[in-house]
Amino acid sequence: MPDGQGRIDGTMSPRVKIQSEPRKELSCPAGAVLGESLLNIGVPLNLYCGGRGVCGKCFIEVVEGNIPEAENQERRLREISNLPEGFRLSCRLQINGDISINIPPASLLPQMPVLVSGKSRPVSLEPILKKIVLDVPAGSPGPQAKAVLSVLDSVWPGLERGLSSDIDGLPVRGSPPSGPSAFTAVVYDERELLAVEPGDTSDRSFGLAVDLGTTTLAVELLDLADGRTIGTAAGLNGQASFGADVVSRISAAFGNPSRLEELRAAVVRSLNDLIGGLLGRTKTSPAAVYEAVLAGNTAMNHLFLGSSVDGLAVSPFEGNFRARPPLPAGGTGLVMNPRGRTYLVPNIGGFVGGDITAGLVASGLDELSGVFLYIDLGTNGEIALKKGEVFAAASTAAGPAFEGMSLSCGMLALPGAIGKASYRDGRFAVETIGALPPKGVCGTGLIDLVAASLEAGLVTPGGKIVDPARRLPVIGTISLTQQDVRELQLAAAAVKTGIRMLLESEGLSVADLDGIFVAGAFGASLDAEKAMKIGLLPRSNPEKLTVVGNASLAGARAFLLSRSERRRGERLARRVRHVALAKGGDFQSQFIDALEFKEWT
Repeated sequence: MPDGQGRIDGTMSPRVKIQSEPRKELSCPAGAVLGESLLNIGVPLNLYCGGRGVCGKCFIEVVEGNIPEAENQERRLREISNLPEGFRLSCRLQINGDISINIPPASLLPQMPVLVSGKSRPVSLEPILKKIVLDVPAGSPGPQAKAVLSVLDSVWPGLERGLSSDIDGLPVRGSPPSGPSAFTAVVYDERELLAVEPGDTSDRSFGLAVDLGTTTLAVELLDLADGRTIGTAAGLNGQASFGADVVSRISAAFGNPSRLEELRAAVVRSLNDLIGGLLGRTKTSPAAVYEAVLAGNTAMNHLFLGSSVDGLAVSPFEGNFRARPPLPAGGTGLVMNPRGRTYLVPNIGGFVGGDITAGLVASGLDELSGVFLYIDLGTNGEIALKKGEVFAAASTAAGPAFEGMSLSCGMLALPGAIGKASYRDGRFAVETIGALPPKGVCGTGLIDLVAASLEAGLVTPGGKIVDPARRLPVIGTISLTQQDVRELQLAAAAVKTGIRMLLESEGLSVADLDGIFVAGAFGASLDAEKAMKIGLLPRSNPEKLTVVGNASLAGARAFLLSRSERRRGERLARRVRHVALAKGGDFQSQFIDALEFKEWT
């Protein structure tokens, strides 16, 4: 039995009491890690680094109970965060006795606004899913089903029976006792019968476009009859509790089928929360939703399907598939008609996924004449290059600095985050999201602060903070450390090296570019001039720079609404040549050269 200090003699498990929200109690095996135990009962901890103890985002306060001494790294993170001794990293704390804790709100995954808009071209309305109204002579329910199919066969010879070849299994019901009766056939891709609905339901045909992001998810409900957007929903990807980036999640699932299933279930649960709420608000029945189109990176597409990511963990870093045929919705678990279809926008290769395919379609790059770059800035920076009829693409591990989450004072782009900054009269002037008191620094704020510091001589082009204390006081208790500046150096150098090597692979230089497209939520709020000043983006005339926002969601919408756009995107994904940057002989030397903060010449 545990004594007054919570000692365990093998007959009872240690108990953890959460005194703050969410107020819960749990028991766990002696020696268990607190963060994992909290995650297992549904506490949405911000385990941004995947439990490696390096991000400092999951501190909890131990109110009562004996705990082991903190390691040096944990003490350093606690000092940077200005926290007293009672605070410990939940991802590193082993439980060997009863404890009571408080969980600060900052250590939980936040609810955050997600960019759902994206610039895209108009597309012709020709959805791959159609509803065909049939007039069928009345009869008894059994013969009625055969009569419906007989009429349908006369209109559409050779149509496949879809999920069931059993005629009586099709949902044909509710016909009147006599006279002609209307039925609606649901047909997919001109060849497959998914269902037969009683009456004329041609005005109730809906689909979902989904941006399957690593950090955030966005869902759009569309009326397939007229192309209207009925509603949108967005939120965090629940997989964030397993790690902030795809590398962390791949590491978690590598050779571990049970963890792979946990990751799959987490993202499906997050999507269903968004879809269920969206359908409820718009009073749309899940039975009327017959297709979902998802655009995600290569790793996210694999994790959504529960497909092994082991191939993405080792050279040559290729997944199990680039394209998959549409899957029965009932097998994926999404809240929609189980007879419907779930379609993943095809990957290009390596870590260049369907989100880039969707973005290229939405931005219409293949219809432009000249040389263009498409850049999606995030933890996994993805870059595509168009030179005439030739396409090439590459990915580069930029890391989490652009999201602010690897910084000592970093945070996501939430209210209170410093998103813009300048330096004048000997001090920083900052603007926060929502005009709230500053709480931390997000990615765009980091770029502004470093760009202003370079201009003011507070930071050298080599990234060294001039002040001997190696700190940049920003405002109040918020300051940038030398390591924070290094994090931005590494991220910017990764993107810069990727752009350079991709251009060189086609014998091009920056001077040859006719335009640059910048995609993603980070790119939508980026100050392009500041990004050029630190060398993140090539120097370019403002009229050559196009911000396309959430092009991944816009592309998924185009795939959903237009059969011709889908076929065009599938052909484009096969055309793009994947360039493995790490295999380039001079990758390391170019990366080292790119570490300096300087404009491209």
